[in-house]
Amino acid sequence: MENKLILKSKRLLTQTRVMTVSVAKDENPWSAPVYFVYEKSAFFFFSNPESRHIQYALDTKKMCASIFHDADNMEDIFGIQMSGCMEKICAGIQYIKIVKAYVNKFNFLSQQFGEQILKNPDFFKEKFKSDLYGFYPETIFLSDNSRSANKRISIDIKDI
Repeated sequence: MENKLILKSKRLLTQTRVMTVSVAKDENPWSAPVYFVYEKSAFFFFSNPESRHIQYALDTKKMCASIFHDADNMEDIFGIQMSGCMEKICAGIQYIKIVKAYVNKFNFLSQQFGEQILKNPDFFKEKFKSDLYGFYPETIFLSDNSRSANKRISIDIKDI
């Protein structure tokens, strides 16, 4: 992948705040927006374990997601479409690292709730009734309408 595209993709992954996750069970599709943090080729987000998108993803073991920046022109549409699997992240070292990265990205959380957000491992569960989940993409397409050709290409997320 060319350097310009890598830089543009890195900005998308680090600066975009909302990822839309999509699931389907039987004949019932569903999508939901989630705040996310990208770490080590995976996307992490908090959600209520009773929510439809979590229940469907846990039942089917499949999920799709997309991240696009907001564009005023069709030529500026740029983003990533993915499919893969999701799992709950339980307490431990990985959980703590992801929570720190999440709070760093969404600094309004620490401003509003203070140090307890990092000191209390059950903070998100107690305050928002939310657990931490990881989305691990397996198939990934990069869409870039500014390109004259190959506007949609298959990529390996590790190349970004």
